[in-house]
Amino acid sequence: MTVQPIDGWRFFVKGGKMDCVVDLEHGKCDCGVYAVEKIPCSHAIAAGTSVGLHISTLVCPVYSKDFLFAGYSENIYPCVGQQVEERTCFPPEVKRGPGRQKKSRWQSWLELSRMRGRKPRKKHRVYRCSKCKETGHTKPQCKSSSD
Repeated sequence: MTVQPIDGWRFFVKGGKMDCVVDLEHGKCDCGVYAVEKIPCSHAIAAGTSVGLHISTLVCPVYSKDFLFAGYSENIYPCVGQQVEERTCFPPEVKRGPGRQKKSRWQSWLELSRMRGRKPRKKHRVYRCSKCKETGHTKPQCKSSSD
């Protein structure tokens, strides 16, 4: 990707799926990923590295360890003075649809590789006709005249 500076914090990044204007100060990019996820997209990473910024400085501070630890720093107590009702919780009833059920078996690596055509199948033995004793065909396809 090629990065062209517009001003101190804005850059025009050419390449990738689309050309974008990246604003590192406000955390925005024309692709929209950086503004929504608050994690830099490929355009923002290219713009940041061209200036010499570390990628971790571009990520929103909400994703930092300090915020994670702050969320779990205090104890959480149940509501005092309210009685909690004890009851057994059962899973919901499942209604099966009409028709045959879909296959839900995990396939082995051998089955998957054969479907992709990566591993050749075993060569089968040569078939021999039980009628004329020649190879290459079987009795139902035999064209010999001896009946």
